[in-house]
Amino acid sequence: MRMMNAAGRAIAALGVGIVAVGHWFWACPGHGAVLRARLLAMNHAVELYAGIFLIGVGVHGLASRYWFSDPNPPAQSSVREPQ
Repeated sequence: MRMMNAAGRAIAALGVGIVAVGHWFWACPGHGAVLRARLLAMNHAVELYAGIFLIGVGVHGLASRYWFSDPNPPAQSSVREPQ
């Protein structure tokens, strides 16, 4: 498996950060019932944006694997060179 390049690590860190902030918001009490109710009313928009983000991560993963890789890797010769 190849190592992730810098752009892949940045996207992964962004995704982990978004998940961490969301988890912190829902896990820690004291944010106020009005704010939480307002966010629950926006639940469909949050799902939409999360879906768009995950599609972007998937497209980036495919692009970095197929489009940005070397199209002509060096072929291994079946004939051994003399020693």
